[in-house]
Amino acid sequence: MLELVVFVSGALVMVLEMVGARVLAPHLGTSVIVWTSLIGVVLACLAAGAWLGGRLADRAVSQRTLARILAAAGAGTLLTALLHGIVGEAISERVPDLRAGAVVAAMILFGGPATLFGMVGPYVARLRIADLHTAGATVGRLSALSTAGSIVGTFLGGFVLVSYFGSTHILLGTGGAMVVLSLVACRSRPAARLLLLCGVGALLWATASYAAYAEEATGIRVVETPYNHIRVYEGLMPDGQRLRCLATDPGRMQSAMYPDRPDELALPYTRFFALGPLLVPDASKVLMLGGGAFSVPRWLLAGGGGLDASRLSVDVVELDPGMTAEARRSFGLTDDPRLRVFHEDARVFCNRNRKRYDLVLVDVFGSHYTVPFHAGTVEAARTLRAATGDRGVLLMNVIAAVDGADGRLFRAIRGALAAHFAEVHVFAVRDSEDRHGVQNLMLLALPVPRPDFAPYLADIGERIRHGGTPAAAARDGGFQSGGDGMTAVSGDITPESLMPDGVAAASPHPVSHLPVTDAEKVRLLASRVRTLSPDDTPPLRDDFAPVERYALGLLRR
Repeated sequence: MLELVVFVSGALVMVLEMVGARVLAPHLGTSVIVWTSLIGVVLACLAAGAWLGGRLADRAVSQRTLARILAAAGAGTLLTALLHGIVGEAISERVPDLRAGAVVAAMILFGGPATLFGMVGPYVARLRIADLHTAGATVGRLSALSTAGSIVGTFLGGFVLVSYFGSTHILLGTGGAMVVLSLVACRSRPAARLLLLCGVGALLWATASYAAYAEEATGIRVVETPYNHIRVYEGLMPDGQRLRCLATDPGRMQSAMYPDRPDELALPYTRFFALGPLLVPDASKVLMLGGGAFSVPRWLLAGGGGLDASRLSVDVVELDPGMTAEARRSFGLTDDPRLRVFHEDARVFCNRNRKRYDLVLVDVFGSHYTVPFHAGTVEAARTLRAATGDRGVLLMNVIAAVDGADGRLFRAIRGALAAHFAEVHVFAVRDSEDRHGVQNLMLLALPVPRPDFAPYLADIGERIRHGGTPAAAARDGGFQSGGDGMTAVSGDITPESLMPDGVAAASPHPVSHLPVTDAEKVRLLASRVRTLSPDDTPPLRDDFAPVERYALGLLRR
């Protein structure tokens, strides 16, 4: 029986730790900083619990006391299930530093239960030891059982529970299981523990009912997937347009769409993906790394950017199958023979990919402020270059500043791309003159030199900087699209001639209803960052990619 106690409690403490990241995600995000804080706090509390458990065992040892420890650990877990929303919201509002906030939140929510879990092992060992001559073997056996239980709990929590149950329900189930374990450890005087167990059942029912009520009352639907804590909600833009939003991290919107115009691009940074079709107007093979709500793939398949949608094929690599399911449920994603979805890590896909694409669009994030470290390295850039056709284009979204300490991540990723691409241009989504403000930066990488491209950009930029409008710049020094990409031309250019080849009024896939107009394309080109700082930050590499340290600008909330 005591062996069962250490095995099950070892499993449940790992379930508690695994779900802890989900509990903190809506308020503090999903970055490695949150995981580090959670793991560190839990380990510290387990150590403190082991010390306390050993001291308690030396004073008085009984199965009734063990049952109380187990029941207290269950009650502490139940308290975490009830309070995690209130505590997480309070910490996120009152503690400005993410690292400090993550540590404080982990300590408040998981410090008590983890300490009580830590007391179980030494106390059981003291109960089981009957002969000092076999004490070593007894302690070793119990330690091995506890570790084996932790292994089972890790896989159970990560592979099964978080895929099928919400965080609150997992916490309630973990707390209830500890109460049941206390009943197994000691059957005498069970009334209080049975009452607590009934309370767990009531809470499970109440939280399920409240979740349905909250969704109806607030309009916010919460979905937990194997990789994300997703919130879907609707709001109004300043101009009165309704917007449906998807968020996986606090205070940030990852995807959005207009419910009445699902094929349009709603977020400003996504419009910069129109630079790809502009440079490769005859593109037919597209790779998108990072699907999200599938806004960009849907836009492309609807004829966005002027591509001939009838001959288009789009491969989307999205790590989270739950994200794709939500895109189908709430964001208009439908089955399409032109669309293939791969549920795997973007880097893993690129490592084994042998196909070459006309457009490679990269929009992957490991948290709300930085790319996964292994997606922005020199080695990753090599696989991206291999996936990009010689006359193709790669576009990558990065959140950073251009200059200063907050621009180190951007400069490190740009350096990685420059190691394998002939040209790397940078476009600032918010303001190309803002050198130190954190914003979306779109990196455009060309596999082979394009001598026609940079002079044209400079010409457009100069015209607008000297008081011209995008429309005038397009008219007076516009461009035409051909099989080899964009070429500068002279003479009067009409708006119709600015349309990429293959798209006209009679096109079966017109783009006149889509938001990226030709004048806006010129405006996108004019947002190029004209002067880049020297490469003072080494490119990211697989064995050294300190993205969290480089992205401190977005941690100062």
